Amino acid sequence: MLTLAGAYGFSLYHEARKDAQSGGVATRIVREYYSLDEVAWPSFISPLMVAQATEDFEDAPIRIVEYADLLCPDCRYLAEQMERLKDEFAGQMNVAFQLFPLEGQCNDVVEKDLHPGACELSYLAAYDPSKFKAIHDEVFANIRSGRDPEWRLELARRHGVEAALQDSATIDMVHRMINTGAEYEQTSEQYAHGIRSTPTMIINGRMIIGTLPYDQLRAIFQALIDEHERGEGTTFIENWEPNR
Repeated sequence: MLTLAGAYGFSLYHEARKDAQSGGVATRIVREYYSLDEVAWPSFISPLMVAQATEDFEDAPIRIVEYADLLCPDCRYLAEQMERLKDEFAGQMNVAFQLFPLEGQCNDVVEKDLHPGACELSYLAAYDPSKFKAIHDEVFANIRSGRDPEWRLELARRHGVEAALQDSATIDMVHRMINTGAEYEQTSEQYAHGIRSTPTMIINGRMIIGTLPYDQLRAIFQALIDEHERGEGTTFIENWEPNR
């Protein structure tokens, strides 16, 4: 019994230590987020929404422009996080999916030609905003298949968006999204513009390049909700601790 009790106490100690460390990391990542320079929203924000709490993009407490490529594995990882977060922060998030395919056929902003077929998928996804989320989800669920032209053709048929590849309005809209990537200052000497890889998120006016662990991204979102509820200003960050 003493051994069992000792083991149980040891387990509780490690759980408490883990929670304390997690809280410390969350506080640090929120501080780092608020230390980032503020950036402007892109001149054109995608009408393709991953989450939409309000009709006006600016009205939600959490506002995100997500530069992403439908054939990007890290973007799929972020999409999975967003599905969880939009449930947890229901009615509080507007997330615009800013198509940024890393394929030279349509993207002149960044010199990367990593995902053949990404431009075509972008046109298919953008053609009818009411069908965007279904196409977004299906592509990320079948990301390897998305590289196959025959699979993309069948995807277009299933969703009734075959006309997208010849629709000038759709093609122009995707190019407008891509070209906003050139509006941001360099974040790396290797690339001319700030939007240089996917995913890149602009979260309430601050840019995050790449992905974060779920708990850290959640901590930033919670801090934004706390800020919204307390009113303008971020002085509360000095005493911010993650809600558990």
